[in-house]
This record gives sequence, structure tokens and C-alpha cells, in this order.
Amino acid sequence: MRYSYCLKNGRIIDPACGIDRIGDIYIKNSRIAEPPAGQEVIVQETVDASACLVLPGLIDFHTHLNHRHSDYGLQPDAATFPHAVTSAVEPGSAGSANFEGFYRDVVCASNTTIKSFVNVTALGIATAMHTESLDPATYDLPRLEYLFERYPEQLLGLKLRFGKMATGSLGLEPLRRGAEMARHLDTSLYLHVAAPEYSYDEILSHFAPGDYLGHCFQDKGGPHSILDENGKIRTSAREARERGVIFDAAFGRRNLCSFKIMRQAILEGFPPDIISTDTVAATIFGPEVFGLPYVMSVFLAAGMPLADIVSAVTQIPARHMRMEGQIGTLAPGALADVAILHIREKPMTFTGYSGDTLSGDKLFVPQMAFKAGRVVFRQIDFTF
Repeated sequence: MRYSYCLKNGRIIDPACGIDRIGDIYIKNSRIAEPPAGQEVIVQETVDASACLVLPGLIDFHTHLNHRHSDYGLQPDAATFPHAVTSAVEPGSAGSANFEGFYRDVVCASNTTIKSFVNVTALGIATAMHTESLDPATYDLPRLEYLFERYPEQLLGLKLRFGKMATGSLGLEPLRRGAEMARHLDTSLYLHVAAPEYSYDEILSHFAPGDYLGHCFQDKGGPHSILDENGKIRTSAREARERGVIFDAAFGRRNLCSFKIMRQAILEGFPPDIISTDTVAATIFGPEVFGLPYVMSVFLAAGMPLADIVSAVTQIPARHMRMEGQIGTLAPGALADVAILHIREKPMTFTGYSGDTLSGDKLFVPQMAFKAGRVVFRQIDFTF
């Protein structure tokens, strides 16, 4: 039996298969292969993964990849592979008028597997100089109908930014209209919430099963967060999760992930369903967000169990990308998207935008990454 690679002696964690053990992973061409069963084995390269985690390729469910179509946009492969991220979701930078340009120029030109939301507005999120026009009178429903009919495999839903800086004097109407259009299109609504002027009880009442609450631990000014007046997780948030609403950390900067709220949520058994970065051109490799392994390190420091962190960046986002069994797992037959990480013992002080801090002593450091069986990243000192 011939194999392209054998990744030996690593700690394999694959929540999709219920695996956490020391073992070997075999890759043949673009797929994870069944291990040999007594026959002669020829391996092109053996990688010693001792003292490392061997995980499914990481999935960043919220990272801005609208490269050269938006001030926020990152070049996908350059921004993903060094973090052992092999699949990603573009969270609606492009709108109804320019989505096809993004799809042609970015999605089709990238080796990273990319799915996307489309912004409810025509032009989407083009620049940090001003927000998109969120007046519902400007939403182009016929164009959105066309896009969801033509790109059903690519589009995961509608994206809407909501809060004081985005929707301002428009009140609840953008949310009402966004939810109405999502129902009409039979798709999900991904709601970016920052500095909302309405209670989460009111906001979450507009959510349906399969909708997403982005920046679920935000505390960007004002009195409203998923904590109630007693500092506990709101009943409305628990009820929303029970009916199928997905909570995405979408870490971001500018206090879009409050360490206080994050720690309280983990303490109460209310971790995020998905851990993602919300990286943009201004934050990639920077001190506030850096990349997905860094954000995973923050959640580890906050007390979230390792297995749950791995699930939140592999199995769960793979399911929501509608690629369960193909990515987010190391099961034989899946795409050979693999992340090899080392947990480095390192005293860390993570600092949020508002100055709140979190102490940790472990850091996830990418060592090697495979995309469909090909090496797309390796630390210079790893296995040489």
C-alpha cells in the first residue's frame, strides 16, 4: 500500500469521530486513508508529530476575505494557511451588487475552501470610512433571490450588521426586514451585534432556528449584552440556543469579545458554538486577534475544555458549512485537511480592547498544515 504521508505519534483529537488518542494518520493523495492492515507499506514522507496535536484542518467561520474588493479583505491563502486554517467563511463583506465579483475573483481563485454569507445591502462592507447603508428601502430582494438561486452551494445566508454604529436611528427595522427576507429566501440570518440599543430579549425574539448571533460576547458600550442585570446568562439566550440559534464568538477587536462575559458564559456552561476570529486587514497577525490558534488560546485560558475548543473550530463549523464528513474530521475518506499544532507552555497576558486582561500559560502554535493532502504550511524547524 502506498501513502503520501504518515503523521506519526501525535495526539489525534477528532470530535466528529469521538477520538482523543495517540496514534498515526495516513494520507493518500487528497484523502485521509485507512491505516494499513498488515500489508507492505510505502510512505512518501513520514512526519513525526510527537508531542503535538493532530487535528482536522481548522475552520475560521468568520474572517473577511473579500480581497481587493474591500478595505477589510484579506488574501485568503496567505491569511489562512499559516494559522493551520484550511477552510473559512466570508461573513458578508460583499453585497447583492458585487457578490459575483467576489465569488469569481476570490473564491474561485483560492485553495482555501470558502463559503460565504451575502450582505443584505447592495454594496456590503467596503470601507472602514463609513458603514454600509442599512435603510431597508435600499435592500435589493430580487437580486438576492437571483443569487440564492444561482449559488445555493456557496451561500450560507444573509449578513446584517446591527447596533448603534451600524443601524443608528433606523431602530429595529433593519433587523425586522433582514429576518423577513431570510425567511422569504429560506435561508439563515447572521446578525453582527455591536453596541445594541435594544435588549437581547428583543433582539433574539427575531431569530429563527439556524440563525447566527455573531460577537455573542460583545460589550461595546451601552447596557446590553447576553448577561442579565444579575450578571448571569439571559434566559432568552438559553432559550434561543435551545430552539437552534447558533452563537459565534467572532472574536474581533474593539471589545467585540468581552473577557468578563466570555468567562461568565463558560462558567455557566454556555460556551460559544463556534470560535472564529473576525480578522480583517488591520488585525491579522496583530496583538488583539492575530489568528485562530491565538483566539483558541484565549478560550483555553478562560477555562473552555480543549475538546470543546477543537469541536468549535472543526466539527461544528464544518456542519454549518454543509460539508460535514468532508472537512472538520480525520475520518478515512475525508479531505486530507490536517492541522498539526504544538501547545507551548508560555505565560501570556491577553488584553482586550477595553483594557480587560486574561492570564494564561499555554499557546497553540501551528507547526504544519495540509490542504487536500498537500503541505501548505510548515514551521522552518518542524521535522527537519
